[in-house]
Amino acid sequence: MKNLGACLKALWGMSVPVRWRIGVTIAIGAVRTALTLTFVWMSKELVDIATGANPAPLRPAVLLFVGILLLQITLNIFNSWWDSYNHVKAQNILRKDLFGHVMQSRWDGRERFLSGDTVNRLEEDIRVVSELLTQRIPGIVVTLLQLLAASAYMLYMAPNLLWVLVILMMAAVLGSKMFFRQLRQLMAAIRARESELQQVMQESLQHRVLVLTLTNVERVLEKFGWLQADIEANTRKRLNYNAVARGLMFLGFQAGHAAAFIWGIVGIRSGAVTFGTMTALLQLVGRVQGPIAEFGRQVPAFIQAITSIERLMDLEELEQEPLEDQKLLRGAPQIEVSHVTYAYPGIQEAVLKDFSCTFPAGSMTAIAGPTGIGKSTLIRLILGLLKPAEGSVLVDGYPAGSALRGNFMYIPQGNSLLSGTIRSNLQLASPSASEAQMREVLDTAMAGFVFDLPDGLDTPCGETGSGLSEGQAQRIAIARSLLRPGGILILDESTSALDPETEKGLLENLSSLYKGRKTILFISHREAVLRYADQVVNIG
Repeated sequence: MKNLGACLKALWGMSVPVRWRIGVTIAIGAVRTALTLTFVWMSKELVDIATGANPAPLRPAVLLFVGILLLQITLNIFNSWWDSYNHVKAQNILRKDLFGHVMQSRWDGRERFLSGDTVNRLEEDIRVVSELLTQRIPGIVVTLLQLLAASAYMLYMAPNLLWVLVILMMAAVLGSKMFFRQLRQLMAAIRARESELQQVMQESLQHRVLVLTLTNVERVLEKFGWLQADIEANTRKRLNYNAVARGLMFLGFQAGHAAAFIWGIVGIRSGAVTFGTMTALLQLVGRVQGPIAEFGRQVPAFIQAITSIERLMDLEELEQEPLEDQKLLRGAPQIEVSHVTYAYPGIQEAVLKDFSCTFPAGSMTAIAGPTGIGKSTLIRLILGLLKPAEGSVLVDGYPAGSALRGNFMYIPQGNSLLSGTIRSNLQLASPSASEAQMREVLDTAMAGFVFDLPDGLDTPCGETGSGLSEGQAQRIAIARSLLRPGGILILDESTSALDPETEKGLLENLSSLYKGRKTILFISHREAVLRYADQVVNIG
């Protein structure tokens, strides 16, 4: 667990976009507090007028009383709307910023967090922190203002009673918060299990066909049930601690009310207290005890928020790729890989060791070698996704990196379509592409079948292209890449699901249209690809 100071510092940083909103919320709360105490004062005046203790006229006092009541109702309605809107606004701001931070973080070959865990942090933990910033922290400040104002009023009316109430409530609050550390540990355990649960759901739904064909549904459900049981057990412990805390708070609250009531009865009997004063005091008891009780109730929520802040800090600590201006190269760049050595983090053995190769400008190179020997790693180094431990990767004389990524037309290994339509998938590469341009690249990629589908370009795709065959998805992914304007075309096993005739047509199209105009790198073992290549680079 991170220390409390670091968490509060991180929270201060997260508050930057919504600080003025927090200020407005506190200002509204201050006005509501003033109206509340004015309402208490008017209640006293009306009772004293009605009982003859105050000779003032009744009608103006009633009108003022009703006016204050209407103002309170109006402000309460607006405050409820403002709180809800601010919460949504803060969630959107924080989620967008942190999602962008995660997406732009440096990739070292594997993600630090599982996708389900990351989504859980971006959803639930941001919701908790947004609520803390826009509602709980302003609420605590306003509650403190209410406590100070009500205490000052009671100090004027009945100082001895005030100290009795404060002592009773502080004892109850302190007694109820002996479990701070246990609650924090339980909340951390619950949030971790919730992330695991979301990961199980996300992966199982995404790979449902695989789970069904392996007849492993029962095993998935068993793990799902175990995670739920663990969350339930820790939640039960947390609720037990909270029940004891609430019991202590309720005891202090009731003792304070009893003390105020007895004090008022004794005062009325002795003639030292009017009925109006007692009415005001009984209301003030709630105004003093309520804020103290509210502080006590906020502790569990604060503990939960600290846990969520820690989890968001983990995402903020992800190393970012350097922000670089995009550099677009002319023509077909040459790629030089010189004495490159690379090993993935946590693995001692290098995937590539002292590897060198040149990919001439405008050439088509087939990269071959056994599975796991480092072919895809080489591509990631050329794309600038990975940094070599030794050696260099130069693209047209420039070091490979994020600044050069706009020069690549890249088709990754496997099915890389996203949920949406065929059109929206193509527009990922070029948002402004016309239908004619889409038709051209689809024809080049041997994907003209798209226009024979009932909905054409607007045919829906499920996650990872479900609803299309593997070969159809591959060809659409190739067409998508061809919409990019870069001078380097990289295909990673991009014909693995194609039949020989379709593969031949695709290779002929790529060769006639792009050979000499673009530098083409093709990872493949297939004989057809090797026949079209100017050179074959064997790794391993």
